[in-house]
Amino acid sequence: MNGWLSVDKPVGWSSFQVVKFVRNILKVKVGHCGTLDPFASGFLLLALGKATKLVERAMLSEKHYTFTIKWGISTDTIDNTGKITSESNVIPEQSQIQAIVPGFIGCIEQVPPMFSAVKVNGVRAYKYARLGKELKLKSKEVKVRSLRITEHKDGLTSFDIVCGKGFYIRSLAYDLGRTLGACCHVIKLRRLTTQAMQNQEMTTLDQKDSLQKIQMYGYICRNILPLDHLLDDITVINLEAKNVKKICNGQVITQSCCDDNPREVLIKHKGAVIALGEACKGFIKPLIILKENHKDVGK
Repeated sequence: MNGWLSVDKPVGWSSFQVVKFVRNILKVKVGHCGTLDPFASGFLLLALGKATKLVERAMLSEKHYTFTIKWGISTDTIDNTGKITSESNVIPEQSQIQAIVPGFIGCIEQVPPMFSAVKVNGVRAYKYARLGKELKLKSKEVKVRSLRITEHKDGLTSFDIVCGKGFYIRSLAYDLGRTLGACCHVIKLRRLTTQAMQNQEMTTLDQKDSLQKIQMYGYICRNILPLDHLLDDITVINLEAKNVKKICNGQVITQSCCDDNPREVLIKHKGAVIALGEACKGFIKPLIILKENHKDVGK
């Protein structure tokens, strides 16, 4: 039970609730590759079993969202679940919004929302926010590859965005409003599938109440993708059994096909994923061991 599961998270579910639900069904270790707010919906990639060792790597990929901003009202969470903090009659024209959009494309500085999972002194920022404590969160550099307006009418503006790791749509909304001198908050947010998952059907949880647990187990299992599904852009090196055992024991091995430039490699044996490693100057060093049991390799 090692691999990936693409889930279409329903509105109202937290990312942890999705993880917990799938974990209780499959009885396996589960992690997610990027938090999606409860008010948001869409693509939530789950790592199962040994794939949980690759979560940090999977989170490096760009994310694609569509979202809608409502002008005239600000909330403390910068979304439609929070308390109203201010109101204004200022409703920007589409041309005004479009004029500032280019300034939010590329590498920009962004301050995370107070209601976020960012840790401050080991405590999540949202816990301070719920207690009414104000913190000055540090800005960080984030990347936006594209940002465009898809619709603007009736005090609402919808956008399409492709951004990098650690980007907050709510912070973008806040910054847009501040730049335009307007109040606003996000009322709709949906994450779309990544390029690696474009042809894969997402698992839906809407039918969880109508399916028996054993049926849900079968439905989820049919949608699990193999461990190397997200690693198809890495050079594969197939090893003999004797070297597989060394790799699994954390040893560095010699490999004649390696050049002088360090590169990431996917180590396999007879089609089975063994480890993620680094190849350089004739040597392969294991980085992440992904095979559960190597004692029977070669038998």
